[in-house]
Amino acid sequence: MRAWQLRRRAPGWPAFRTLFWWTFIAFGIRLGAFVLYRLRVFGLEHLPRDRPVMLVSNHQSHLDPPLIGAVASDRPMAPIARVGLFSFRPLAWMLRSIGVIAISQDRGDHAAFRAALAELEAGRNVLIFPEGSRTADGAVAPFMRGVIVLLKRARVPVVPVAVEGAFDVWPRAWTLPRLSGRIAISLGSAIECEALLAGGPEAGLERLHSEIDGMRGLLRRLMRVQSRGRYPARSGADGGALT
Repeated sequence: MRAWQLRRRAPGWPAFRTLFWWTFIAFGIRLGAFVLYRLRVFGLEHLPRDRPVMLVSNHQSHLDPPLIGAVASDRPMAPIARVGLFSFRPLAWMLRSIGVIAISQDRGDHAAFRAALAELEAGRNVLIFPEGSRTADGAVAPFMRGVIVLLKRARVPVVPVAVEGAFDVWPRAWTLPRLSGRIAISLGSAIECEALLAGGPEAGLERLHSEIDGMRGLLRRLMRVQSRGRYPARSGADGGALT
């Protein structure tokens, strides 16, 4: 019955958005990911059931937002995506219907900042990819400061999210994804805003990067063991640390 708790899941959102996109379509995405990519999910218990959070994730491919949204669909979120995705009208309609926030990366986008802040203040979740774009080799690139700026205003907990395997399935140079492979997602324990910012913005940003990259590394090791070394393919994302 949790699926029908619309006020708890996404307070203030239209019922259509929560039920269609974040219940029925999310179920279909999870099912497809389990069949095609043997999707494994860890740490869903760390996602608060009734308080707003910022989900902060590494960015490996176009699959990341729908997969994270689908596995954590008990609490629908507003993903932040580059404005270029909104140039194709049918896709733009779909993204807005889902609740995606468009952001321009060429300059400080105050409208996107205000929209994300409004989501959090209304009690809903926001999904952010602080690398700013998809990884070039599977490794986690440095994080941009925007996530800390938003956090200082919103004062909400942060849930770190790690995605592994999605880069091998759909590298940024490819037009379409593979229809096989393995993907895993892990949600870490929520970090209170005060604890994350206690050492200053730079220290908080570094802590987020370190925790997410560490979670990604653990997923990578687990996937190698379970696939007997087949997945993920060896690359710069190994960092020389994996066997």
